[in-house]
Amino acid sequence: MSSLILIIEDERLLCKQLHKALTQEGYSVITSFEGSEGLEIAKKENPDLVLLDLKLPDRNGLEVLKTFTSFEQSPTTIMMTAHGSVEVAVSAIRDGAYDFIEKPFPLDKLKVMVRNALRTTELRDSLSAVAHRAQEKYGFDSLIGTSEPIQEILYLFKRLTDTDPKTILISGESGTGKGLAAKILHFNGIRNEKPFIELNCAAIPETLLESELFGHEAGAFTDAKKLKKGILEQADGGTVFLDEIGDMSLSLQAKLVKAVEERSFRRLGGNRDITVDISVVAATNQDLKTLVKNGDFREDLYHRLNVITFEMPALRNRMDDIMDLTEHFISYFNVDLNKNIKEIPEEINRAFHQYNWPGNVRELRSTLERAILLSEDSVLNSKYVKLEYDESLNVENSDEKMVIDVPLDDASLYKIEKKVITKALELNDWNQTRTADMLGITREVLRYRMKKWGLLS
Repeated sequence: MSSLILIIEDERLLCKQLHKALTQEGYSVITSFEGSEGLEIAKKENPDLVLLDLKLPDRNGLEVLKTFTSFEQSPTTIMMTAHGSVEVAVSAIRDGAYDFIEKPFPLDKLKVMVRNALRTTELRDSLSAVAHRAQEKYGFDSLIGTSEPIQEILYLFKRLTDTDPKTILISGESGTGKGLAAKILHFNGIRNEKPFIELNCAAIPETLLESELFGHEAGAFTDAKKLKKGILEQADGGTVFLDEIGDMSLSLQAKLVKAVEERSFRRLGGNRDITVDISVVAATNQDLKTLVKNGDFREDLYHRLNVITFEMPALRNRMDDIMDLTEHFISYFNVDLNKNIKEIPEEINRAFHQYNWPGNVRELRSTLERAILLSEDSVLNSKYVKLEYDESLNVENSDEKMVIDVPLDDASLYKIEKKVITKALELNDWNQTRTADMLGITREVLRYRMKKWGLLS
């Protein structure tokens, strides 16, 4: 399908010449001799490109250009004038024109300008389509759940995407969805049509990580055959997501401080500063405060990152979302694996609610993927649901005593507390009042502990 070009020009001879030349190039062309008529045609036909004269009999071309910007999809516009000046050109570009050409002009020059403008439009539309698909994939509803922790996170996301935060720090255990959170913030924010580039700081050797971040000049090191832009430069206008930043070396952290603070850096082997407009989102599953205290993370970088910060909740702290997540993953894998799982046995539901999920949502997803893949009919088969219970801690009752076998190299209070509470509940048939009396605590404290470990049904 050929591109549609609208010419708004009151010089009829020039208009006829342009119509003929552009039609011969394979474009569809419509002409108008007045600004008001041209606006009506533009509204109706939605042209890909407009050639707009500055001086029109009924109104100024700059006024027409400003009106174009109010359209739902503003057409790419090239201004034409016999009264060219730097001031007029700057005004036209500032008001949204793609380019500016002074009469009289060679037709070949205009043809090149038209081709370039249409290529730019195609690229813009392509990027817009990609951004739209990403918005659908990473909309707010991609964070599954109705629990209070998730609702609080969603409320914060909606507040953040209305603004343009330059630095965000996301903490949380592995598998809680920190990467998903970064994508939701980017693709629903004002930078959504600009690049989103992710870098896992733990997955790349330090020697390569610096080049990936900042880029390098040709000859900067032995294998640097040509100039390479780093992700900070590639993401200009968009978002850089630095995952597992707590694993970055101290020497590289020192170089990152300036980039985060001033949005300025130098390529490896370079001698000039490069300035970029980026939003930096960092994520970690470690306690950066503790790393700073122990000298394993730079305090100045921590304070630069710690502007907007939040923690993605662990799955054990949002157990109300287990079934919503389970149904979501079943629907996804039914399509992806060509399966037809429709029923989840109660024993699986109960096991999921009693399990601690150390791997969080990522573990739930992989657990379901395996079970769905191996189940033969429409019922999710419990024998294929493999949960990795910790067998290193054993709690038994003998002669009216609770015997706890704790390996000395793994005497985790975290594990002991959950095992004792679970065993006490089992001994009392999950009666909370009797269990609280047995443990010497109030029922309210017991329920708090049960909720903490995901033991409340």
